[in-house]
Amino acid sequence: MAADHVHAMRHADGYGALVRGIKQRFNSLAGPVFRTDASGLYETYLASFTDLGVRQQHSCNCCRTFIERFGGLATVGDDGVLVSAIWDADAAPAPYRAVVAALARRVSQAGIAMLFLSSETRYGKPANGPWQHLAIEPATVFKSAGLHNAWQTACARREAFASVQRAMRQYSAPVCAAALRLLKAETLFNAEAALGQARFLVDLHTARDAVGGQHQDNLTYRMVATAPMGFCHPRSSMIATLLDDIIAGKSSAELAASWAAKMDVLQYLRPQAAPPAGAIKAAEAALEKVGAASALQRRFATMADIQETVWLPPAPADAGRAAGVQPHAESVPAAPIVMTLDTFRRTVLPAAERIEMAALTGRQPFIVFTSAVHADARPILQWDTPERRNPVAWYTYSNGSLPAQFNLSGSYYAVTAVILPPWAWAGRIHPQFGEHIVFLLRDARDLRECEGHSALFPVHLKSELREFRSTIEAYSKANALEGVGDDNVAGLALTRSHPSDVSLRVTSNGQASEYRLLRWD
Repeated sequence: MAADHVHAMRHADGYGALVRGIKQRFNSLAGPVFRTDASGLYETYLASFTDLGVRQQHSCNCCRTFIERFGGLATVGDDGVLVSAIWDADAAPAPYRAVVAALARRVSQAGIAMLFLSSETRYGKPANGPWQHLAIEPATVFKSAGLHNAWQTACARREAFASVQRAMRQYSAPVCAAALRLLKAETLFNAEAALGQARFLVDLHTARDAVGGQHQDNLTYRMVATAPMGFCHPRSSMIATLLDDIIAGKSSAELAASWAAKMDVLQYLRPQAAPPAGAIKAAEAALEKVGAASALQRRFATMADIQETVWLPPAPADAGRAAGVQPHAESVPAAPIVMTLDTFRRTVLPAAERIEMAALTGRQPFIVFTSAVHADARPILQWDTPERRNPVAWYTYSNGSLPAQFNLSGSYYAVTAVILPPWAWAGRIHPQFGEHIVFLLRDARDLRECEGHSALFPVHLKSELREFRSTIEAYSKANALEGVGDDNVAGLALTRSHPSDVSLRVTSNGQASEYRLLRWD
């Protein structure tokens, strides 16, 4: 009798419930799923049937393939213990409870091999003619969202896990906690660039310290699987310079000076040596192959590219108004109202009819928005996805810019909109880039045009483009941004990690008031 034929003769009142239970368990998962190194699962499955006749009834090539491919999948609990993503003895029908318990136990004792990702919409073969087999139709397809396929993405996360493991051994919990305190103290230049990563390392140490042994590795893998890829290579990122300086015993002043010297955005984001011509050519061919070559062409963004705003004037501003706004005729209090940016957003901004920013002196964190030349270009930014396109990015100069370099003059600058950075649109969270809010200013634009390059920085790109870093930087240096014009979008960025000192004149209900913002909250 053929194996698939006798397969239909199993416990009629329990096998269907077993298959349904497997589907329900897998589709109820919320966290990342992992492949484990659990072996011999099919042998365990058959051996659990002590009756030889029943064992023969369950001998099936289709079920064997399912168990060997998917039977070892697991999630990681908060205690670091591996939990089978397939087998649940408590929910299994009585005839299969011992079988499922044995399989779940084997999986819980295994180790993680790699992250589970698959573009398949069905695991296993649910039926072969009239006979039912173990199979799952996943409610969520665990596929790669980037340029690489599922296998390449899972391998990248495995490498990231190894990188984080090495960092955990090199940088102790007290060292990481000291770095986080410094970054939160608002004394380090551009601290938000590393603040999220510092929190990640501290949280990881805390989670690992609460468990032991193999469970530490499991928790590490779980956190690495869901963290921004930029967090997962600490020793090759900017935070490593701070951690190394802390280990070296540098004073607070020395730490701040060392950090400022190294945190030159237009330097540390790019390779220091030009890549060989052959390497560039090969990388360009690879980018072309994955359909990302056209995405390297960038232009200055306009207001039409801005998908979300925190504030807009209730009526279009007078198109003929000059960049330097003249004082209003309404009486303005002599002393400005001092408040935090958070309070200003909650209490003043909703009713504001017009906002003007008092002239700024010295170098300021002016920023410029850019976008893709080709609207259908493949997403390459971390916050740009096929499901919700958002090719907008920004650049700034590490030492700030003078108002005149951004075409700003006069005693006041008209604010045309208040927005969040593009990576925060649609409620997205990218803590590695920090918290910002931007006051867009009329007629503001970069007169230096980003010093002649296209302002594509690897730190903003999807992790799978890391291997093309040199090519992208070479392209950026050689190709200027397109679309230079009066409608370019630019403004002043306020950042949580840096104290602000901005004076604004706000008109609400026909009355003007002066406000001074000294800090975020």
